[in-house]
Amino acid sequence: MDSVMVSGFFSIFGFIIGLVAIFILFGIVKRTKDEVRHGFLFVLLGMLAFVLLEAFRIFEVFQIMRQAMLAEIFSIVFVVLIVTGLWKIKALIRGLSDFGQAFVITHEGKHEDKLVSVVKGVKGVCYVTLKDSYKKVAEILDMHNIDTSAMQFIDASGVNCDADNCISIKNDPEEIKSNIDRILKEKGISCVVIDDVTAVKKIEKFELPIFIQDTSSLIKANEAQGFFIGRMECLDKQIINDITMVVDKVMGEK
Repeated sequence: MDSVMVSGFFSIFGFIIGLVAIFILFGIVKRTKDEVRHGFLFVLLGMLAFVLLEAFRIFEVFQIMRQAMLAEIFSIVFVVLIVTGLWKIKALIRGLSDFGQAFVITHEGKHEDKLVSVVKGVKGVCYVTLKDSYKKVAEILDMHNIDTSAMQFIDASGVNCDADNCISIKNDPEEIKSNIDRILKEKGISCVVIDDVTAVKKIEKFELPIFIQDTSSLIKANEAQGFFIGRMECLDKQIINDITMVVDKVMGEK
C-alpha cells in the first residue's frame, strides 16, 4: 500500500468522522444557552472547514487549484475556529465552576442531609435562613462538625439572632437582596446559601423564579457561588421548570 492510498484512506476516514461531529455539534448548538452556543458554534464551523478540507483532498481539487493555496487556508481556518471555540467553552466552564448558581431541590425529611452536603468543607459561606432560625441551623451544622463561627448568617426567619456573625432582617425580597449584596462587598464571601427559598414572603408563587434570577445575578456579579435550597413540598412542576431556566444547574430529584 503506497503513501497515496494511505493518505486517501485517512482523508476518507477524517471526512466521515467530521460529518458525524458536525451532526453532534449541530444538535448541541440547538439545545444550549447563548453563552454555551457561541463556543460550540466556533467548533462547529471549524469542523465544517475540516470536512471541506478532507473533501477537497479526496477529490484532488488541490491538484487543480494548487496556486490558490486552498489547502493551507482551510487548515488555518480549521485550527483558528477550533481553538477559539474551545477557548470560549473553557472560559464558560471555568465561570460555571467558580460562580455557578444552583437550585437544590430537597424533601422535608432529607433537608438536613442536603444542607450539610452543600456547606460541608466550603469556606467563606454566607447563609441566608428564611424559615428556620439561626439558632436551629447552627445547631444542625454543629452536630455535623461544621464550624459555624466562620460563617456569616442572615436571619430572615422572624427570630432575632444575638451572635456576632449573624444579622436579623425582615423577610422581604428587596431587603434580602440588598443585605446579600452588602455582605458580599464587605466580607470575603465565596458562597451564598439561601434556605428555604420557597419561604420568601411578599411575592406570589409565580414570581419565585424572578426572585431567584435577580438574586443569582447579584451573587454572580460579586463573583460568588449561589445555592438556592427549595423544599419539594412547596414547589410544583411548572415553577421548577421556570427556575431551571434561570440557574446554571439543578441538584436533587424533580
